[in-house]
This record gives sequence, C-alpha cells and structure tokens, in this order.
Amino acid sequence: MVRIPKDEIKRKMFHLLSLIYILGYWYLSKVFVTCGLLIAIVIVIFFEYFRFKNRKFNNFFKNNFKGFYRSEEADRISGLVGTLSGALLTILIFRNKYMVFASFLYFAFGDSSAALVGRVFGKNKTFAGKSLEGSLVCLIVCFIIGVFIFDLKFALLGAIVATIVEAIPWKINDNFWMQIINAGFLSFLSNLMTY
Repeated sequence: MVRIPKDEIKRKMFHLLSLIYILGYWYLSKVFVTCGLLIAIVIVIFFEYFRFKNRKFNNFFKNNFKGFYRSEEADRISGLVGTLSGALLTILIFRNKYMVFASFLYFAFGDSSAALVGRVFGKNKTFAGKSLEGSLVCLIVCFIIGVFIFDLKFALLGAIVATIVEAIPWKINDNFWMQIINAGFLSFLSNLMTY
C-alpha cells in the first residue's frame, strides 16, 4: 500500500486554503480581494515577526504546526508571505479575469497534485530535480482545469507552461512565481490568439 507522507498532506491541505482568495477573486470585487490580501500579508508578516522575537512562541509553533510548513521555514519567513504576495501582484498586474483565475487554479491544484504524486510515485527525475510523474500529473490537472475555461488548444498550451513553471526549482518561493508567470503567459497567449 502506498503511503503519502503526513507532512505533505498537511502542507497541501493548507495550500488549498488559497481557494479563499481564488473564489473571492471570482465572486467579489477586485478592490475587496486586493484589500483582503493586503491585510492578510500584513497579519502574516506581523505573526512571523512576533514568532522570531518570541522564542517560546516560535517553539510552540514549530512543535504544533510541523507539516504545515517546510522544515527550512521553521527558522525563516514562511512561504505564505510569497503565496499571498504573488496572488496580490497577479491581480494588480493582469486585467483579464479568466487568465488570473486559471493561473490561481493551476497553482492550487496543479502544484499540489504534482507534489503529492511526486512524493509518492516519483521515481524518474527531470532535469530540474522534480519527478517526471509529478510533472505529468500537474500537466493533466492543469489541462483539465483549462478545458473548463478555454478551448482545447489554449488549455493545452496553458497546462504545458504551468507544468514547466511548477517544475523549475525556484530559489525564491515558487508559490510566488507560479501565479504571476502563468497569468502573464496566459495573458500574452490570449493577445496572440485574440482570446
């Protein structure tokens, strides 16, 4: 029986909390979601500051929330700041609601599924050190998402780029870059194809 590491499940379930701003972006006003993301970023930064200033609190956090963050984030700022900042910049930079929405969904579901499948079934590594199996699942998931938003050709091209972006071993938070780059590519592609 295949076992998924508990820490990876916790992290990806936490990752799915991004659905809050994703659905908010789709159903609420841009101003409301932008303000909400700004407030969330400020709260997380203050939380991180307090965590590093108060050793007892930081130890409590590390002991009780292990798995929701990567081990390297235990003593440095969590990836949540990058995730929220990437979402905020994506909304501010790109105007086409469908392209931004798709990039958010690629991030929430494509990246999460790639990580889970890669951790469990990943045996073949790509040039970037990620698993071929995880990347293939990311491609499939992003394509399925794209089919509900775009035509088949556009969905396939978007899924390919999302998979490449997910597979790159970013030095800085990949959750930040994935949303922005995907929205940028989809916006560029929509201008080329007059979508």
